[in-house]
Amino acid sequence: MSTANNQQLREQLIAAVVKKRAALARAHQIVVTLLEQQVDEQTFLTLLSQIGPENYADVVEERHINKLCGYPLCDVAVEKVPTKQYQICAVRNKVYDITERKKFCSGYCFKASEYIKSQVPTSPLWLRDKEKKPDFKLLPRENLNRTQ
Repeated sequence: MSTANNQQLREQLIAAVVKKRAALARAHQIVVTLLEQQVDEQTFLTLLSQIGPENYADVVEERHINKLCGYPLCDVAVEKVPTKQYQICAVRNKVYDITERKKFCSGYCFKASEYIKSQVPTSPLWLRDKEKKPDFKLLPRENLNRTQ
């Protein structure tokens, strides 16, 4: 009886590892897809449920390296990247670290990307088939003006 249980446990473990590898491979493929300059909005929203926050961060970083705006729905090339790391606001008497902001063409794209990133599920990719798919929402363009 124990050999049958051991065999069944072994098969379940192998199936779980295969499922995990497939989910990670799928997430990697989605990251590559989101590196394209033109990403369709509906496709983007559909693919988000199959990646994790670290995958989304990879998309932003890779797009920045390719001199594209880090927000996958934006196709603007970022040519002039500020070299400074901090922005000083004299009005508020604050110093802001703009390391992440430099990866985007505008304040809107930065905020929209952060808004999406906050909605990406943090659960393991290979366990998401048992979860309800999240309903992702984009940051409305009317709320912010799109300036450089």
